[in-house]
Amino acid sequence: MISQNALHHAEKCRFCWMCRHLCPIQHQTGKELNTPRAKGLLLSMVNKGAQVFDKDMAEAMYECVLCDACTNDCATGYQPPLFIREARTQAVVSELAPEAVMEHIENALETGNIYGVQKPSFAQDGTDVLVYIGDVAAVKVPEMAKNLLAVLKKAGVSARVLADEPSSGMLLADLMGYTQEVADQARICAEAMERAGLPVVVLDSYDAEIMKQKYPEWGCEISLEVTTATAFVARLLEEGRLDTKAPSGVRGACHDDDRLARTFHEFAPIRAMAKAAGFEAGEMFSREELAKSCGSAAAFAYMPQLITKVAAGRWADLSRTENTAMLTANPQAYLCLSQCVPEGRELVDLYAALA
Repeated sequence: MISQNALHHAEKCRFCWMCRHLCPIQHQTGKELNTPRAKGLLLSMVNKGAQVFDKDMAEAMYECVLCDACTNDCATGYQPPLFIREARTQAVVSELAPEAVMEHIENALETGNIYGVQKPSFAQDGTDVLVYIGDVAAVKVPEMAKNLLAVLKKAGVSARVLADEPSSGMLLADLMGYTQEVADQARICAEAMERAGLPVVVLDSYDAEIMKQKYPEWGCEISLEVTTATAFVARLLEEGRLDTKAPSGVRGACHDDDRLARTFHEFAPIRAMAKAAGFEAGEMFSREELAKSCGSAAAFAYMPQLITKVAAGRWADLSRTENTAMLTANPQAYLCLSQCVPEGRELVDLYAALA
């Protein structure tokens, strides 16, 4: 089930400890099993017939937020998330995945999204851009979606939002790897956006990643421009289409979410938004490509207690600075960070601050 390419990465990673200090899960559990090296070693043992892929091993593969910090720091170019995703596919096919994971996968296959609920509609019939809200914002952080749309309206952008917005496939991919079911979701989503015939502005950078990186591989590339919402709003600021606020005196640090930081290497837009919202610019020590993960929505869905601890670790990073506000424009980051806001600190949705 595991491809030769993934096994090649696992065989190399099993010898190396160099990224173990970057894993946000290992930071919280203290378990060597949660390091990329250990996961590579487990798959290597299975490949050599020295170990059976069992439930314990499957659980270990899900104790990961796929934040890519290990890949980003690897001097030799190996990618632990590559074999971890394929191991998750093996776990699902073998019916060994954790029960909570399987519940969310079944929700996605039955209802179209992992939450198994009717997604709230943000339908609008604009003519300038198509805004893709995404499952996480729609179901878990709807206020951020409303705030983004308010910012666009304020800037004079006529935004369209699909009435029955399909899932991008992103959450399902994080739960079961890049399977045919995920590609089917992607194709339905891409076709719906193609019919709109407008440039696409994507609120969740996780959705933007799968659209820009995996859709072309699956033959469902979106022909018009796909832009992250942060980059689009920063462009509006640069064009003078949004008013900037006077300095508030509040010192805030931007949280660089996993996909913006390590897939898109996009850092300036969120900081431009923070400045325009009146925050005094601050930084955390671990930022940009080296930003520590605060967790992901997929991981929070099946292990909320551990992800809350991961998010608390990010708040601890902030507490070691002079900043009092954590600034984000990503619904997954907001979801995770909102679980454990420390006393005396503030979590800020930058779209709300600008709107």
